[in-house]
Amino acid sequence: IIHQIAFIFYHQPYQHRQPHSFSIYELIAIAFRKDTGICEGVKGMSAATNTATTPPDYDLLIIGAGIAGLAAGRMAQRAGYSVMLIDKGRRVGGRVSTRRSDGFMFNHGAQYITARTDEFTAALTAATSAGMAGNWQIDPAKNVVIGAPMMRAIPGFLADGLPIQQNRRIARISRQADHILCVDTDGEALRAGQVICTAPAPQTAALLASDFPTLAATAASATYAPCVTIMLGLADDSHLPATPLHAPQHDIGWAMRETARPHAASMRPALTIQASAEWSAAHINDADDISIAQLIDKYQLASGCSVGDILHAQAHRWLYAKVTTAAAPDALICQDNLAIAGDWLGGARVEHAFTSGIRAVQALTKAASSH
Repeated sequence: IIHQIAFIFYHQPYQHRQPHSFSIYELIAIAFRKDTGICEGVKGMSAATNTATTPPDYDLLIIGAGIAGLAAGRMAQRAGYSVMLIDKGRRVGGRVSTRRSDGFMFNHGAQYITARTDEFTAALTAATSAGMAGNWQIDPAKNVVIGAPMMRAIPGFLADGLPIQQNRRIARISRQADHILCVDTDGEALRAGQVICTAPAPQTAALLASDFPTLAATAASATYAPCVTIMLGLADDSHLPATPLHAPQHDIGWAMRETARPHAASMRPALTIQASAEWSAAHINDADDISIAQLIDKYQLASGCSVGDILHAQAHRWLYAKVTTAAAPDALICQDNLAIAGDWLGGARVEHAFTSGIRAVQALTKAASSH
């Protein structure tokens, strides 16, 4: 009963009332506003109150600061949009990622980047000119681009000058009369004239299912393979192979001595091992110590080398590591004033994410001009 009464008074205006004029039930309601555990549902409802008369906070809100979100943000900002990027993580880049731990550095996400389109080639060339990317001849027939001195330097370059809020997760997206309302997990609301959602396909499908079902269906059509990655800080790594190791017969998708990468010779000895997609799918829920022990054994068998003394060990599970089924090329990516982007709209390469971000901005621009 108290909850019901508090809910009624919760929506009564009290901003200009004197403190002594509140009833006990109003005081309870005010307290409930601050209690996220008791009034989470009420809080979410209040975030949407009176939004129709409130102007948008931004022209464009971009959910996710991975490569797709950064590409979209750069293009929109250059076109004069008021832009804000919201990302649930501590750093930009998504799976183009690097982890530092106990003085060791691990490139535990995407290992390198290739470019075919003019737009992405230009972006990587600019990053190289800025000293934040460089070339790597990983075999006689393949030259790739990597971050300098680590992979996360590339998204760091792309993010330069963009307004980004980190450690903030959007929990709900709803269509309003003249804008889109996005509410985060703390119940705080953001209003935008347009939105681009770049979350992984399953998360995008869940966010859009209610108000943008056609786009949610596009996202639901994409699938991923996971990847179990382990990171080992070593006493010495000079005896380990200096070139990437691929050993599918031993369930190793990629293994690399970090100090053998260009620009990384001064780093502490470290080894990153990424399991194959098949092994990862079968062992995604294994405990860390089990995954670490098994992948060390597989690496030693595949390489013929002992890893030696291990000073640091940890595991990371990428649930959405590699796109295995992309959405159809002609799938809808824009509905009214919301667009979707992500590598899953094109394929498994980092460039697919980048180009999808550009396509999303173009789609929104076209949609706005047609109204």
